[in-house]
Amino acid sequence: MNYRSALNSWLDRRSSLCMTLRILLLIILWAALPTAGSASQKGDHDGLVPAPFLKWPEKGSDHAILVDKSQQKVLIYRKDAPTGPVKTYACSTGENDGKKSRQNDRKTPEGIYFFVNVFEQKDLAPIYGTRAFPLDYPNPVDRREGRDGYGIWFHGLNKPLKPRDTNGCVALANQDIEDLSSYIRLNDTPVVISSKAEFIEPAMLNKEREELENLIEEWRKAWEGKQVDRYMSYYSPQFTSGKKNWKEWKEYKTRLARQYREIRVQLDNLALFKNDGTAMAVFNQQYSTSAFDSKGIKRLFLQQNSSQWKIVGEYFDTPEERPVIAVVKKAVQEEKAATVKKPASTASAEIKSFIEAWRKAWEKKDLKAYISCYDAGFSSRGMDLNEWRKHREGLNQQHQTLAIELKDIKIRESSGDAATVTFIQDYRADEYRDLGFKNILLTKRGAHWKIKKEEWRALRKPRQ
Repeated sequence: MNYRSALNSWLDRRSSLCMTLRILLLIILWAALPTAGSASQKGDHDGLVPAPFLKWPEKGSDHAILVDKSQQKVLIYRKDAPTGPVKTYACSTGENDGKKSRQNDRKTPEGIYFFVNVFEQKDLAPIYGTRAFPLDYPNPVDRREGRDGYGIWFHGLNKPLKPRDTNGCVALANQDIEDLSSYIRLNDTPVVISSKAEFIEPAMLNKEREELENLIEEWRKAWEGKQVDRYMSYYSPQFTSGKKNWKEWKEYKTRLARQYREIRVQLDNLALFKNDGTAMAVFNQQYSTSAFDSKGIKRLFLQQNSSQWKIVGEYFDTPEERPVIAVVKKAVQEEKAATVKKPASTASAEIKSFIEAWRKAWEKKDLKAYISCYDAGFSSRGMDLNEWRKHREGLNQQHQTLAIELKDIKIRESSGDAATVTFIQDYRADEYRDLGFKNILLTKRGAHWKIKKEEWRALRKPRQ
């Protein structure tokens, strides 16, 4: 009996010792693991570079921002040190997975974007923390693919940060959004939001960059050389730009090639970004012919067709294109316009009446009357007139009631058939409300004024 008791006691001590050793081993192994957001991420990607940043521009922002939704992280990269982030922040994105496709789906967009504004704490509701940076969502590719919604921001919080806890924005702790702000240049610092960040070997990135650089240079040469068939070979059959599809774009370029004896196209400060099979090329473009020239920023959106990149969208931001005409001819035209110009009071009264009719049509959701106030060449926020009509039609369907109040209206006539109108706009749609400064460019077509362009700047955070 004593022998058996001693044996059992020895077995119990052995079992207890084995259990203790196992626990110690687990503690040692756990302690050896890197903590989240620290060296683990760097180690996993040691020697690799973020795949979205194919080419940094020579001039402009030194930083780019990558959002990894799978890790709930915001990573800041610097162009002279792309193998590791200079900063990493925890973030919160939309509570639902996937790409944003419609308003109120509680998803965060995925794509290539830019910051277009900044709101300080005094302009914000408390839930947005100390600072907020709106993005240019939806971008042209989002609109082309039928995605809508708006109001996607990077912002702070007035509560503890929780993963996947927003309506679609990217939220950070207040101290982090303040720190992040030092890396942001509006309309310049790129933001790539991805479901899962991709990292590749530098040699592979260089190969992809060279492929796109060569494509853009060959595209430029074909355009400048008026080789329309070759030029169009770089476009996807699904290409659209404004109202023009692939066929209409080719017809348009064919007419220009015949019209001008020489076309010159110069590009510089090229930047290339990529995400989920879509690439964006951004560059300064100078286009000139014997008749006129223009300078501005062009964005090409490309998608892969099998192994080849094809242009699916093209967008150009520029001041009004100025015809190169003789000074005498221009003076004669201006003098002629001045002789038929109506007294300022009459023109101002016409414009005020027009703006009031536009406001009423908008408020009553009379889409036909509202759109009739716009010029065929209208553009705003990257949308042409047809896209603008669809945008307004969607908003009309979403809201039961609209109320639009215009304050402090100012009219400035620049010629007999052009004017600028500015005012404070108070917009309410059901429970939603925003207040902002609007600038409208008007042009006169026959006896009727039309809206050629709209610009909007929020004066405070929308309330909803």
